[in-house]
Amino acid sequence: MSDIEAITNFLETTKDAREYKRALAVRLLLLMVEPITISEMLHVSPAFISKWKTNYFKEGVSAFTVKYHGYDGYFTKDQHDAIISWIKEQNSWDVDALSDYIQKTYRVSFTSLQSYYDFFAEAGITWKRAQSRHPAPDPQAIAEKKRD
Repeated sequence: MSDIEAITNFLETTKDAREYKRALAVRLLLLMVEPITISEMLHVSPAFISKWKTNYFKEGVSAFTVKYHGYDGYFTKDQHDAIISWIKEQNSWDVDALSDYIQKTYRVSFTSLQSYYDFFAEAGITWKRAQSRHPAPDPQAIAEKKRD
């Protein structure tokens, strides 16, 4: 199998845009397209093209594959599901209560509040549902609404 065929097969199977761009740059280079043209087409630098060409000739198509797929996270699937279930069982919701529950149960404390918001969102709890009352009620608008 030629290099172009091998890369074409890889392009047909990959679903990752980063892998696709790497392989496509090298394929175009092997098809004798000028590096500057490839750079403009794919919005990459000539160094990018050179790097992936070198990697391809050292490792083959496996060079294009993204090696890092993130970390495992703080919770197992069962723990994650247990947190979502706990949220759904509550009568009212707030970040402090969720933070306390996670800290006491799993000894994990998030730096960013976004992590707690993500749990609420996954449990189907929106910011509006999480409020016990409107944060800035407008008495005039409420009175007009009642008249209608």
